[in-house]
Amino acid sequence: METPITGGRESNSRTDLVGKILAFFKERGYESGERLPSERALAERFGVGRNALREALSTLSALRVIESRPNSGIYLRRISTDRSFETIVLLTEMGVDPSMKEVQDTLEVRWGLELRSAQLACERRTDDDLDSLASVIEATNAIVANKGNISTQDSAFHLALARSTHNEVLVRLLNSFYRISESRRFALFADVERGAVSAAQHQRIYDAIKKRDTKTATALMEAHFASAVASWSEILGGEPSPNKK
Repeated sequence: METPITGGRESNSRTDLVGKILAFFKERGYESGERLPSERALAERFGVGRNALREALSTLSALRVIESRPNSGIYLRRISTDRSFETIVLLTEMGVDPSMKEVQDTLEVRWGLELRSAQLACERRTDDDLDSLASVIEATNAIVANKGNISTQDSAFHLALARSTHNEVLVRLLNSFYRISESRRFALFADVERGAVSAAQHQRIYDAIKKRDTKTATALMEAHFASAVASWSEILGGEPSPNKK
């Protein structure tokens, strides 16, 4: 029998246990459709009671990572198509970086959402929204002046822009994308010059939104995201996946 993973009460919370189970699956290299260890074996492996384990497995089932088959056992789903987007976010927050393919795929989806965000912000933004955007830009410029990393301010600008649409679903979706790419965006903006260029582009997008100039704002966002994708290709070590040309 393997040595159980033990810890305090907090370490045995559902979220922590889900993370440990996911890491175990990854470490052991289980393949899609493969039968997983039984509940009893998993409970012994992680040193938890059956009820705690079942709660964690229920979470994984809801996230479409696993499926329970009556009178058969627990099986890993086809991760490429069955795993939910929330699972990718959850894995990232538990220290498991998304694959290069997942990052490239999210860039394709995010591209369209960012353009729509700029359009709706022009139509719906309020003075308070403009104040929020201006505040982020001011903070970004201060960091650029000190040759710092603007990764946090970069996501803050795009989230403030999304909030200006007053579409909560759009905000949640984009926020998930930023959470997935957090560590890689920090590496991206380690290049101070890249941060300065991005900050200048944010300023121009803000100016267009302030004027409610939808055509200009959309064109600027298109150029801004195209530039970001080109930069991402350097971080990912391959060609940029989204191809809008």
